[in-house]
Amino acid sequence: MAAATVVTAQNSQQEYLDLHNAARAAVGVGPVTWDNTVAAWAQNYANSRRGDCALIHSPNGRPYVFPIIYWTKVTALSPVAAKYKYPATPLKLMLHTTTENKLVTNHIRTQSCSRPQKLHKRKSAMAYSSAKLAFLSSLALTAIAAAAQNSPEDYLDPHNAARDDVGVNPLTWDDTVAAYAQSYAEQRRGDCALVHSQGGPYGENIFWGSAGGDWSAADAVKSWVDEKQFYDHDSNSCSAPEGQSCGHYTQVVWRDTTAVGCARVVCDDDAGVFIICSYDPPGNVVGQSPY
Repeated sequence: MAAATVVTAQNSQQEYLDLHNAARAAVGVGPVTWDNTVAAWAQNYANSRRGDCALIHSPNGRPYVFPIIYWTKVTALSPVAAKYKYPATPLKLMLHTTTENKLVTNHIRTQSCSRPQKLHKRKSAMAYSSAKLAFLSSLALTAIAAAAQNSPEDYLDPHNAARDDVGVNPLTWDDTVAAYAQSYAEQRRGDCALVHSQGGPYGENIFWGSAGGDWSAADAVKSWVDEKQFYDHDSNSCSAPEGQSCGHYTQVVWRDTTAVGCARVVCDDDAGVFIICSYDPPGNVVGQSPY
């Protein structure tokens, strides 16, 4: 029973969606949603492969385009079928478009996935392109890493650890504030310029990481909290060297700030990563101490 629980937990609708949508978000494509009709079709074909686990697409005439995956986990092998539904007049898709392109095709709006419940042992080598499997593995791992390293909790935890260190109440995540942050981050996608938004209702910390680095929520918040070394609470003064400040840190720990929302974008043309956190109410009021 415990094993069955683990299998179910690792193959939920949300897990399929999260991986797909992380890959789509990385290239600026809208998310797909779950479709129970498409899922029923996927489950039916997955069940038809239960007996042989063959990496074979469903026959021509199917209403959906899809990739299938076949992998080894310890000694158990299992196929997964992912089916995609697109509008009646979609972007022209080649019949054999690669799986990786289907993951991020802009016109695809709904998606469902399925797997047989029974796991099969199999010794024969899988007849599938190792290059494509390597790409899919890399894409999935990248999507998992991106989602895992930049969730609301990944922003909240280091903020609240810093606040706890000075006896300040924790922040909570605010979707409205996060939407504002995401909107401004999208404006910076084209140039990744380390420039603050203008005239907004929230406090703001921003971060830029150079191309080639997998910069995350933790990296951004750490860079801000590291300014603590320059801040003297007794005198409410900052001794940061030229080109640095204490203001990012004081906003992180500002007592009257109660909510935060953050966003991250990978900028165009290898310009790097831009991360922003917005704060409500804003801190860094002139003449006041943060706590």
